[in-house]
Amino acid sequence: MPDGKEKIGRRRRPPRVALIVLGGVAVLAALLWSAWVLTPLPGDTRPVDPLTAPVSGEANTTARDRGSSVQLNQVPDHVVRAVLAAEAAAPAPEAGVTLEGLARGLWFALTGRGTGDFAITQRMAAGQHPQDHSFPRRVADVAVAVKAALSRSPEWVLERYLNVLDLGGSRGLQAGARAFFGKDVQELSVSEGAYLAAAIRRQDPAGDAASAPVTDLRARWRAVIDAMHRQGTLTAPQAAAQRFPATLAEDRAATRRSPATRPASAGVSAPSGGAGPRIVAATGPATGAPARAALTSAPRKTAKVAKVAAPGEPAEPRRKPARRARQNCPPGSIICLENELPGNPPSEWDVVGAGSPDIQGYPTQISVNHGDTIDFKINTPATDYRLDIYRFGWYGGMGARLITTIQPSVPLPQTQPDCVSDAATGLVDCGTWAVSASWAVPATAVTGVYEAKLVREDGTAGDSQILFVVRDDQRSSAVVFKTSDTTWQAYNRYGGNSLYFGQPANRAYKVSYNRPITTRGVSNGPPNYFFNSEYPMLRWIERNAYDVGYISSIDAVVRPGLLLGHEALLSVGHDEYWSEEMRDNFAAARDDGVDVAFFSANEVFWKTRWEPSIDGSDTPFRTMTCYKETLANAKIDPSPQWTGTWRDPRFSPPSNGGRPENQLTGTLFIINGVVNDAIQVPSQYAAMRLWRNTSIANLQPGDVATLSSGTLGFEWDNQPDNSVAPPGLARYSSTTLSYTNKVLLDFGSTYGAGSATHHLTLYRQPSGGGLVFGAGTIQWPWGLDAVHDRDGAPIDIRIQQATVNLFADFGLQPATLQTDLVPATQSTDTAPPTSALTAPAGGSTVVTGRSVTISGTASDTGGGVVAGVEVSTDNGASWQAATGFGPWQYTWVPQTAGDTTLLVRAVDDIGNLQTTLDSRPVTVVGSCPCSLWPSTTVPAVLAQPDSRSVELGVKFQTSQEGAILGIRFYKGAGNTGTHVGNLWTSTGQLLARATFTNETATGWQQVDFPAPVQVTPGTTYVASYFAPAGHYALNQDYFTSARVNGPLTAPTSTAAGGNGVYRYGSGTAFPTSTYRSSNYWVDVSFSPTSLFPSTSVPAVVNASDARAVTLGVRFRALVPGTIRGIRFYKGSQNTGTHIGTLWSNTGQQLATATFTNETASGWQQVLFSTPVRIDPGTTYVASYNTQVGRFSYNQNFFTTQYNSPPLIAPASGVEGNGVYRYTSQNLFPTTTYKASNYWVDVVFDAD
Repeated sequence: MPDGKEKIGRRRRPPRVALIVLGGVAVLAALLWSAWVLTPLPGDTRPVDPLTAPVSGEANTTARDRGSSVQLNQVPDHVVRAVLAAEAAAPAPEAGVTLEGLARGLWFALTGRGTGDFAITQRMAAGQHPQDHSFPRRVADVAVAVKAALSRSPEWVLERYLNVLDLGGSRGLQAGARAFFGKDVQELSVSEGAYLAAAIRRQDPAGDAASAPVTDLRARWRAVIDAMHRQGTLTAPQAAAQRFPATLAEDRAATRRSPATRPASAGVSAPSGGAGPRIVAATGPATGAPARAALTSAPRKTAKVAKVAAPGEPAEPRRKPARRARQNCPPGSIICLENELPGNPPSEWDVVGAGSPDIQGYPTQISVNHGDTIDFKINTPATDYRLDIYRFGWYGGMGARLITTIQPSVPLPQTQPDCVSDAATGLVDCGTWAVSASWAVPATAVTGVYEAKLVREDGTAGDSQILFVVRDDQRSSAVVFKTSDTTWQAYNRYGGNSLYFGQPANRAYKVSYNRPITTRGVSNGPPNYFFNSEYPMLRWIERNAYDVGYISSIDAVVRPGLLLGHEALLSVGHDEYWSEEMRDNFAAARDDGVDVAFFSANEVFWKTRWEPSIDGSDTPFRTMTCYKETLANAKIDPSPQWTGTWRDPRFSPPSNGGRPENQLTGTLFIINGVVNDAIQVPSQYAAMRLWRNTSIANLQPGDVATLSSGTLGFEWDNQPDNSVAPPGLARYSSTTLSYTNKVLLDFGSTYGAGSATHHLTLYRQPSGGGLVFGAGTIQWPWGLDAVHDRDGAPIDIRIQQATVNLFADFGLQPATLQTDLVPATQSTDTAPPTSALTAPAGGSTVVTGRSVTISGTASDTGGGVVAGVEVSTDNGASWQAATGFGPWQYTWVPQTAGDTTLLVRAVDDIGNLQTTLDSRPVTVVGSCPCSLWPSTTVPAVLAQPDSRSVELGVKFQTSQEGAILGIRFYKGAGNTGTHVGNLWTSTGQLLARATFTNETATGWQQVDFPAPVQVTPGTTYVASYFAPAGHYALNQDYFTSARVNGPLTAPTSTAAGGNGVYRYGSGTAFPTSTYRSSNYWVDVSFSPTSLFPSTSVPAVVNASDARAVTLGVRFRALVPGTIRGIRFYKGSQNTGTHIGTLWSNTGQQLATATFTNETASGWQQVLFSTPVRIDPGTTYVASYNTQVGRFSYNQNFFTTQYNSPPLIAPASGVEGNGVYRYTSQNLFPTTTYKASNYWVDVVFDAD
């Protein structure tokens, strides 16, 4: 008892009890005897006619025109067997009577419960009077059942039962067959018969059949099919082949026909333009967020009338709403039936912020299955308080419904112990608190997000909210709504710490679910809580009565089976914190064919892991751990698991990060909040099926539709073409915006100035996987419903219709669609679009560092439209999005020389991806002088605020011989003063230095050395410049991967012993320090000098031919420059005097020189007395003459063009290459043989 007193027991009086029992038995026996004598059996010639019998749940109405009775021989055997399977009966009808069965029948009659051998007979009797549930009627039904069992055949009983069974608005199999499938019972298939058997409703003990819980028909249907298999009616293959049938009322097949237009919910009027009702307090007009009246309450018990008043307003009674008629709901729509019940206004269920600090609590589990018990731990000095249990939904716009009120289960006031904490991690765990109250969740409770509102009743005002999820693990809803409770907890500061605030690192590393959630009450907390985006999404889904179930984020971790078997899964709002298990389970559901919608942004950003509580109970999955190692720039989590951002690859392996979130979601976080912008839809997206039946579909060329303000926010994603982007990403919109300090510049630490582009996206997982929609914005639900935390624009009917369209393509249909929206059907388009390349031509040669326009066409003839074109420039290793949907183009700047293949593929607006690809081979040749980065490259940070004098550099290598001509760097605003460029060996020896002159205000700057510096392939060098005023350009974490462009490579920081080097000081000096693999945007100008590396060795070093001969090579330069000399490879037998010559392609001698100081073998070189200027693109011939033959060669070398940018040697088939002429004189060579390479080369200096 609450006062702690115990009742004093009374002396038992057995004689009185015995008399009462005997008397009751006598009265019951008399009633049964009277019923036996006075109650006739139903007529033998015809069962009760459902045409005139009242229909269950519809007083004073009949089933006229809904069907007619049937005889047993008219019902297919498989339908009869389905009914018996649903009744858990044996293969033959159990209509007989035994003493045990009679006892069960009596119990069923008196309580409305029962199964087994007497159940069908009893239900047949009760079905004759479906509206009469009085006790005398039930006694009479027992008598009728016993008479029938003793005097009539099982077939007689079964025939009458089949004509009175309750199918929720239709009585009897014939009526049900017509109502659900529009056909007679004789035409029912096996799956349709099982559907009707699964739909049979039992009367509850209170006699209100209409109020009995509607169980999941899909799950019950499968149970009936399984039972028919066990009974031998269906073989295993037959059972496995059955498919859930489509009905006239609720179509779950591919066509997904929508219900007819339905009237708006009673008591709710929609303003013009489709805006829904707004909940307002009695003290003022509507605003963008639900108004919240202050709550006052006098001390009272549940039995008393509760008064809830806004300031200055008279109190109104608080009462649990009475049930009302459910006229608008089709059979089986649990969510519709629930939301037809009257709701309660926000003034009753809402609180201000996080509520009163003197009454706070939390659930011992974030979700509970209906039929189980949930405990609450509450900390308050109150001597009296109550817990009002509400379910959130539509409820005519009220937003929640009072389910029940419970009282504390302990004496009050209850003193709770202190929470336990861990200073090393900042973890605060209040699991030490004792249970204060419990709610045994009824098995009839509808799945949803629930609230336990704590209300003080001891004379002191105070209230708060405890949110939790009620699951329905026994049914498979069409769509599952996952709450973002991990984010609620990440921002929850209860106890002083959160993952953003407190200790030990200005943030905690761990947070506990064993705490009250006060996120809504702290600065910038509301955007990160349920009422910002999840709540308006929930309201709209339930307003339209989609078949939805609810789970928590923890359920997605520990109960992966709850993600399977649905049409779709939803991630909503600010769904930022995901563990490995949750991501893997979502991906597995997607791969299994479940569609996924991410109505979220910044989703799957931080990687978490789970630990038990530290309250002494070691309860699993109560501690969420996230060290945010990306911010630490180090592996600081003692677990080998990575707990930084999902995309951060720097410490994986051995950890398990480096998996960008767009691999799953299609989108990648880019804009940090808070922003409240609008999604834009240019006219080129108007034909996409997402926008059908909206004004966007009518956009004219050049028009741009702008959706409601706030729908692009409060954080949003972009869609990069990174290595893990899903193939075939369809885009439905395009919005490009610039910000001064909100663009993510690295893996998750740094935000600064820049621009980003947002797209609504969709892709189809290959090999039978599901569709994945990415809104890429947290506040898409703001367009669905205007009741949410924080101000926002009115609802946007275009977003509502687009969501209806998307859900239809997911196989989801509303039970009661808003009257101002248009029903949508599921796409039947399975044919992919086609695309083709028109430029460049196959076999073309393109140059590194120079823009190439790849273009083509695309079309779709399968019923959709092209929604994206993707181009690959590396034979399918990676793909990039092109611009345009019919005619399209992509600008390519080749970076690596060599042969490659261009590919193109198109995707349509339902995710069908082209698999037969058009392709074209091209050859990429280098363009030098060349650099690591083209002049079009712009750093992430143009000017770091650091103003100290500093030397900044980069480590690099070349893959071929050549010379460094000079130094380059990117200059941002503030990077002033005199800059000096340096080239160093890896050990700090200065090789060259030059001072920059004639600089521009910003952008790339370059200075050339007085003389080119020859470098050795594969050797590491350092290029640097001195910035006296700091403010250098920066990309952190850049050298976690190597940068390769043609012959130049900047190795990874790991491979180079640190890359991105610096040194603070007042003057120029060799830089050696590194930080976060940063790129300070220092570069070189490099020019290769020859066709062949000095490491090249011919296949045949000494030919057997000993005749005098002149041997040569045809070549071209891609850039202007000069030829300084000739090179050739000498075998040990190739002795004597050698003469090198440069010729025009027609045989004009341009320069000649005699080799001196030769080595015995290997590469030899001679320089002309005067370098010869050559024109780019013009063919020349380099040769040498030997008097003894014995030359070196490779046959079939010039069958293809040889590229060594900026020099190329054309293929022999073009002009004839690998030339020779037998002569003792130095004459022009013109003959070719087997495309041989005689290993003649030039020394080239590019301008």
